[in-house]
Amino acid sequence: MKIFKKSILIFTFLFLILSSLLSFGFAEASNYPLTIIDDTGLAITIPEEPQRIISTAPSNTEILFALGLENKIVGVTNYCNYPEKVNNVEKIGEMTPLNLEKIASLKPDL
Repeated sequence: MKIFKKSILIFTFLFLILSSLLSFGFAEASNYPLTIIDDTGLAITIPEEPQRIISTAPSNTEILFALGLENKIVGVTNYCNYPEKVNNVEKIGEMTPLNLEKIASLKPDL
């Protein structure tokens, strides 16, 4: 009898977990042009999906890699060292001041 109660309890628990995960749904692809309003209220429009991305901070670089966008990253700062694949990406120099000439030479979209 104890085994039966444990089995029912485990089954119920797994069912609740599974149904809660399925209720989240899936993210929709972004439609372009995409307009974003920043913290200052300035509206920025991105006309099409970026193909060439510059990352100006290690945390941003890690996020871009986690999102699977490593093939779109064309430049990172000298401080970007994780994940290891980032060592193959062109360095743009320090975080401050940014080397704007180097960044412009890489022709980034974002």
